[in-house]
Amino acid sequence: MEIADAILVTIKAAGDCISGRTTIQKLIYFESLFKLVDANYRPHYYGPYSSEISSSIQELTYLDFVKEEVETRETTGFTVSNDWKRYCYTISNDGNEIIEHIKKEHPEEYKKIINLVKVCKDTANLDVNILSWAAKVNYILSKQGTSLTPDEITIIADSFGWKLSQPQIDNAVELLKKLDLCQAE
Repeated sequence: MEIADAILVTIKAAGDCISGRTTIQKLIYFESLFKLVDANYRPHYYGPYSSEISSSIQELTYLDFVKEEVETRETTGFTVSNDWKRYCYTISNDGNEIIEHIKKEHPEEYKKIINLVKVCKDTANLDVNILSWAAKVNYILSKQGTSLTPDEITIIADSFGWKLSQPQIDNAVELLKKLDLCQAE
């Protein structure tokens, strides 16, 4: 499936709204692991990152298939820094028309993305932190190609500039198990 199509279906699967670009990045990362979308990822501050995903989000917004709203400290009332921002994405009417077409053209991939997002929603409530931790742990495990202890994961994570604690790794592994990306121990 094309990246832009996967983004639209992912937002739809999340309930027609996703808070945060990072959330979209991580959900598409997991979809790429199942070959539902072809996107290249590299290590980044919040875990694996794809510039292709970032560009596609901007393009979908520009074409008005996705609506982008910016949340700030003032609009949310959160106790965060003055320069804090979060982008919220919803599907426009035109975007919904495209999704109906995708559903017919790619029914299997569509169902798999819906199910993957459902697992992430049910297990992690689409919490950006848990999604990021899980993506980081998966990225480390896939690059190492072997099982690792939490201490080893923490050391390797540090080499990418990622800080992962034992509880964060535990949350990550729980999600990865539910996604069938990690063996139960």
